[in-house]
Amino acid sequence: MKNRDSLTFSKPRMAVVYALVILIWCALFFRLAVIQIVNGEEYGDRARKQSTGKTKVKAERGLIFDRKGRQLAVNVISNALYAYPSGKKEIRNIYRYLDRLYNRKSGSSQKRYSLSPNRFKYIDRDLSDALAAKITNDSIPGLYIEKGVKRDYPFGAVGRQLLGYTNIDGNGISGLEYSYDSVLAGIPGLIDYLRDAHRNTYRIKTIPLVRPVAGNSIVLTVDWYFQEIVEDELKAAVEKYNALEGTAVFLDCRTGEILAAADYVAGENNDAVKLRAVSNCIEPGSVFKIVAASALLDEGLVDLEEKIYCEEGLWRCGRSRMRDDHKYDSLTFQEIIELSSNIGTGKLALRLGPEKLCEAIDRFGFGQKTYVGLPGEQSGYIGDPGVWSDYNIAALSIGHSIAVTPLQLSSAMAALANGGSLYRPILIRGMINNEGKLIQKSKSLMIGRVIEEKNAELMQSFLAGVVERGTGTPVKSDIVTIAGKTGTAEVPDLENGGYHKNKFVASFLGYFPAEKPQVAGIVVLHQPEPIHYGGHTAGPAFKNIAERYTITNSESLRPDTKLASDGDNDLLEIPDFIGRDVSLAMKIAAKKGLNLVSDRSEGVVVWQFPPEGRRIPGTETVAVVVQNDDENNEKVTIIDMSGLQMRTAIAVLNYQGLKFEIDGYGKVKKQFPSAGALVGKKARCRLVCGKV
Repeated sequence: MKNRDSLTFSKPRMAVVYALVILIWCALFFRLAVIQIVNGEEYGDRARKQSTGKTKVKAERGLIFDRKGRQLAVNVISNALYAYPSGKKEIRNIYRYLDRLYNRKSGSSQKRYSLSPNRFKYIDRDLSDALAAKITNDSIPGLYIEKGVKRDYPFGAVGRQLLGYTNIDGNGISGLEYSYDSVLAGIPGLIDYLRDAHRNTYRIKTIPLVRPVAGNSIVLTVDWYFQEIVEDELKAAVEKYNALEGTAVFLDCRTGEILAAADYVAGENNDAVKLRAVSNCIEPGSVFKIVAASALLDEGLVDLEEKIYCEEGLWRCGRSRMRDDHKYDSLTFQEIIELSSNIGTGKLALRLGPEKLCEAIDRFGFGQKTYVGLPGEQSGYIGDPGVWSDYNIAALSIGHSIAVTPLQLSSAMAALANGGSLYRPILIRGMINNEGKLIQKSKSLMIGRVIEEKNAELMQSFLAGVVERGTGTPVKSDIVTIAGKTGTAEVPDLENGGYHKNKFVASFLGYFPAEKPQVAGIVVLHQPEPIHYGGHTAGPAFKNIAERYTITNSESLRPDTKLASDGDNDLLEIPDFIGRDVSLAMKIAAKKGLNLVSDRSEGVVVWQFPPEGRRIPGTETVAVVVQNDDENNEKVTIIDMSGLQMRTAIAVLNYQGLKFEIDGYGKVKKQFPSAGALVGKKARCRLVCGKV
């Protein structure tokens, strides 16, 4: 009885228990009231922030087109595989399935992916359509296919240094994809999502709060077929001449538009992140002589008939020496350019001095970025003229001790080819919005003049002579006339100073067609072996590119003959007149539809310009010089030069050994002395040129 009573609670104790229970419930109700009534709004906002949110939806990326409307970068549907297992059993099944799917060793997928229950994990961001179809058919719990969009390049590896790449998330990481990412990417949209207590997203609204706006598309100035030609020939040249790498870039010399730009590294170890034509500098060598030559003409510091002693191939300038590849005695200014005499150019450059030479370099755009819109562009380097010795000036004039990009060189040659106007290189022709409307069109921007027009035409005749009879004769073509300058530069020794004596950078900088320039460009080969001369390595590659482009664009490259009769519209091939009686030469020319002018009406033809095999429009004239037995060798007959192209007239006067001066540019309108005059070889002729 006593034990039973000890287990029974007394009434006072029960009262205390009840009171405590009531008190606890009151506290709970009070706390709930505080949470829901007093702080309800605050806690509700906090809960909504923790369980809901907004996430961005990527916009469709804009496309990239070439100048002819070809699609270069497009968007295609992609598949991604991800895992979202609900438990450990699903995880084990997924591991086993992935090992079989990818033909892996058992257990490989577990080490690779480390899946967790109710956790998202990408398995394959670029899943093939075949695997996607198999996985969908197998319906493995916890594995899901996500449809998306990825970037695709229909032309494969062609032009990838220009176009660049996007990463797995569709963001540009190199090339134009990177430079114009903000234009191409568009504006992302917004959608709502909800999460559970474990922060797992379990519902996404299908209707976006803000719809994404597709990116704008860009149209390039590049002709992608020309790009293919350049890449093909550049690769062939690197492999044929055992070069380490090659670079080429071509412009429309009338607008500055880039038509093609390419790199190729031996062994196909090409870097798709950068384009060497804008991101790498070279020491240009002899192709740079066009700058000093142009400045000398504009400053009036050289006489075209003056002979410059070239020291038989070795010139001591101060404490240094300058060499020529050949032992030249005395050369005219034209011969110095055509034969690429370092000594002749260096001696003449001393007349300019450092300030005027630097001014010319600046006018041509060297030492300045072109802002073409590609990442990693270099400005190059020019030294301080205040501390230059005579040898420094001479060396700079032949392309030593200066760093330039191939794009800068091409732009400079384009300026000479078009008559002296330097244009800023353009890579983007225009932009198109997501509705297909043109919203921006690039305009050619003339930066300034690099040379007077009349002197530009003189330079053009010299550059044509480089190919006709100078260091660039391997570049001569039967399909298209080419003018330009060869270059063979020693590679600087960056470790020990000076230059490597057996390593060279070969180049050819030129334009075509020579008589009506349209395309200017450069081919550079790094350390070709065993032949290292630019005229014999880079030159033939330039020629092949020019010929292939001309064949595929024959209509656009045909000389302008709008003022000619219908019968003059075709290009006519010049026969060999040398060794024929002039009367017979006249008959052959007439039969071919060619105009022919001679200094005499009787005798045998000993010289002609343009040379045999050249193709010219019917509106141009062939000039021949006749030798007969009665001719006094101290006298020459002035040919009728009216209507002749300026370069043809200069060629005649040079052959006859006559001094001359030229006013204006274009075709010859007037001449002094008049046609038929018999003059001594010391006579000076004057040509008045203009547009006829």
